[in-house]
Amino acid sequence: MKPGETITVMAETLSRHGDGVAHHEGCEVHVAGLLPGETGDVELDYVSKQRPRAHGTAIQRRNTHPGRRPAPCPHHGRCNGCPLMEMDLPSQHVLKREELAREYGVEVDRLVVLDGGGQRYRWSAKRVVHGEPGSLILGSYMRGTHNVADMTGCLVDHPDVVRCANELVEQANAIGVEPFDELNEQGDLRYAWFKTDGRGQVLLTLITAEPRSASIHALVERLSVPAGIAWGINSTRGNDLRGTSLRPLLGRQSLTLEIAGVEFHCGPLGFLQPNPAAIALAYYDLVHVPAGGSPHGRLALDLYAGAGVTTALLRERFAEVVPCESYPESARQLGIEPQLVEEFLAKILAQPRSNALHPDLVVANPPRGGLGPTVCGQLNQLRASRLHLMSCNPRSLRDDLARLTGADGGYRLIQSRAFDTLPQTAHIEVVAWLVGK
Repeated sequence: MKPGETITVMAETLSRHGDGVAHHEGCEVHVAGLLPGETGDVELDYVSKQRPRAHGTAIQRRNTHPGRRPAPCPHHGRCNGCPLMEMDLPSQHVLKREELAREYGVEVDRLVVLDGGGQRYRWSAKRVVHGEPGSLILGSYMRGTHNVADMTGCLVDHPDVVRCANELVEQANAIGVEPFDELNEQGDLRYAWFKTDGRGQVLLTLITAEPRSASIHALVERLSVPAGIAWGINSTRGNDLRGTSLRPLLGRQSLTLEIAGVEFHCGPLGFLQPNPAAIALAYYDLVHVPAGGSPHGRLALDLYAGAGVTTALLRERFAEVVPCESYPESARQLGIEPQLVEEFLAKILAQPRSNALHPDLVVANPPRGGLGPTVCGQLNQLRASRLHLMSCNPRSLRDDLARLTGADGGYRLIQSRAFDTLPQTAHIEVVAWLVGK
């Protein structure tokens, strides 16, 4: 196989990016625009020389998935953000449950979904600034390239975010702000990061590549929608949009939000769950048991505690709750020093008489990479009565569960539940409940 060649394949499963995955001549082929069960003629865009993988685009379908629909978004096909937009929501839900079981061995009792048609749910959005002075756009990188897809009026962004983004584009074009050119590494405005509290308050972080900007102050003076504006610097290569050297420019520098009844604050560079309404349901189950009961006791550990929502929920029922968080802004909100989970658990295990040994409950909500072998090994030594995990990556969850429940593991899985936190995408959150053996 080689780029430009056309092959006929049937998509069997779904990649984490939402592409159909087929097999051809011993090679795994990822196909944009092909749903599982559909057969199509595929033009190959890329064939790896290092491993048996290729990427292509469906140019003609031979059959149609019963849940296929016309994509409601005009950007679909250019933007990679909502790869399942051409599938109706009930079919998306069936597909996600099937993929969890078939590909990762994760059986869930149910998939929790919200009403709302899968639109306007994102409270946080990052955008790449692209184009020319006077005609810039806000968009996102098309996967694997530095080509930018226009995201104007994105259907999954909260209306507050859309309103703020539209004003930013209008005013930046009015004064001829120069977008940063990623290839030539020249220009001014590079990224924009929007967060809303869902009640009309928007926090805008503008990110440039250099600490000197020709237009940032003039642009800020023209903006009326944001409740607060900050300025960050990011001169690094790659697609990490987060800036550094943050400067407050205008108005408030944090949003007051509520998830699962817990109030917290989010600053310009703080992480905000894109779908707070859906994630609140997952957080609730994370600190309860499958049937809805409330575990309680002497001590709970909250690993990867984030902004502290789960910490606050646990403190309602445990005499002591000890959180651990490595991101500085979140750690400050918790009133603790930033610390890696590996270091946190190592200190506990190094003290045979520590009060934190054998806790009644450990809650862990790790990033996409999962707990990993080191933390799983430490948790097996810790021997908590209960261990509740939340995962945004079923692959890493599968690996972590194998380490925790295998022959050398200290736990037994009793139930899992899935949450459709990002409709129109392949993303899914899973809560898994374990008990000590």
